[in-house]
Amino acid sequence: MKEIDRIREISRQMSQNATFAGYDHARRVTQVALDIGRGEGADLEALEVAGLLHDVGVPLDKPRHYEIGAFLVKGILTELGYDRDFVEKVARMVETHSRYGGPEPETLEEKVLQDADAVEYVGAIGLARGIVRGMENGSYTGNVDELPALIDSLTKQVSGNLHTERARELIEGRVRFLQEFKERLEKELHGEA
Repeated sequence: MKEIDRIREISRQMSQNATFAGYDHARRVTQVALDIGRGEGADLEALEVAGLLHDVGVPLDKPRHYEIGAFLVKGILTELGYDRDFVEKVARMVETHSRYGGPEPETLEEKVLQDADAVEYVGAIGLARGIVRGMENGSYTGNVDELPALIDSLTKQVSGNLHTERARELIEGRVRFLQEFKERLEKELHGEA
């Protein structure tokens, strides 16, 4: 089995108990990171590995998942035989990917991974994940009247925090969808549609 296949399997296994940050999320973040990274000339191998493993710390400690994830990634990649420099690079990418804590991204790859995670935060999938996350942490009760505020919160979280032009383009389209959805939702809530 190739290392990347083993990493996919590790990601899948370690994220089984992460409702909104599971393997499906890691896979999509990886796809977005590779899309952005190709245009930026980034290290695609590092992006793929870090994308797949960026949230492995979530099931253990959501508030500090980036820190715990970096620690876990060092062990995983060392065990798989990656060289020390690559291990450190990917661990640092995992440590800096979160917009909710951890060090600021400095390298191109760190910035691309953080951008990819932000892109995944909005749009149709981002809204579905936001509802689950909100119900899980108590910030959303499931009352549809509260959904416009949740949509505003999602778009606010990613505005102005991007490092790459490609991420800005992707976010723009996803935010536009959310705004249109919110407008339709508000009309229905007021009995206009």
